[in-house]
This record gives sequence, structure tokens and C-alpha cells, in this order.
Amino acid sequence: MTSIDKLYPPWVVKVVGETLINPSEDPDRVIKCLQNSVNGGSISIRNNTATISSEGIQSLHHVRIGIKSRLSAGVARRLLDLNRSDSTTWILLNKQAAYSGIIALVENWNESVLGPIRITIHSTNLDQVIDWLLHCLKNPKAEKKIKEE
Repeated sequence: MTSIDKLYPPWVVKVVGETLINPSEDPDRVIKCLQNSVNGGSISIRNNTATISSEGIQSLHHVRIGIKSRLSAGVARRLLDLNRSDSTTWILLNKQAAYSGIIALVENWNESVLGPIRITIHSTNLDQVIDWLLHCLKNPKAEKKIKEE
């Protein structure tokens, strides 16, 4: 296993970031928000929605670093667990902060004046992906299970 494989495990991961483009917003600036949130990927604009799609765990690099730097792993874990359905989960990011390269979690749609960026994560290895994403916080449910065994 190379050092790149340790940093970016080879799990199958699909990441989609999407947000509304408000009439008062410059679409190029909205695209920059998405690019500052999801590492790499293809951009599309349909109607008034901008979307970025990417594959691979490296797509979550910006989110991972942002969560660590803002010490928001506990909040992120709670939101990722709350919004989870089978092999998919999602979180919301503040669009204005993302424009400046800052990953700021929001808990509901109303917290972000311009509307949030929704980051959706799909993976058959979702538990491992979440643990990798929140590398600075162990999964309390998994630790409890290990202690009980």
C-alpha cells in the first residue's frame, strides 16, 4: 500500500455538490463555491441549480480539511448520521463561506442566507468513508460495540 493509498483509500465513492443559483448571484461565483467544496469533478448548470459531481475519496479532501480546521467533527458526525439512508448521506455547507474557501457546516436550509450547498456522499463503504472524513473523531457507536464484544 502506497502513501497515497493510505491518505486516499481506494473505496468507491461518489460525491455530488449542488446549490441554487439565486437571481442576484453570478453563476461563476457559485461554481467557485462548489469547486472550493468538492475537490475536482464536472460542473453542470441546469435551470437555476449548479451541480458538481466527482468520484473517489479525494473528492472529499476540502471537506475533510475544513472539518478538522474548524473542529466541527462532532457536529459533522451527528449530521451525517441523521441524514443517512443506506449507502448515502449528506451535509449542508454555507455557500458564502465556501466562496472564501472555508468549510462551514449549517444544520438547516435557513441558516445560509443565499441557500446552502448540499454535499451528498454515496458509497458501499459509507462507515469507513465517514470515519476517514472525520479522522479526528472516533465513531462512538463502533467503539461501544468493540467494548461490548
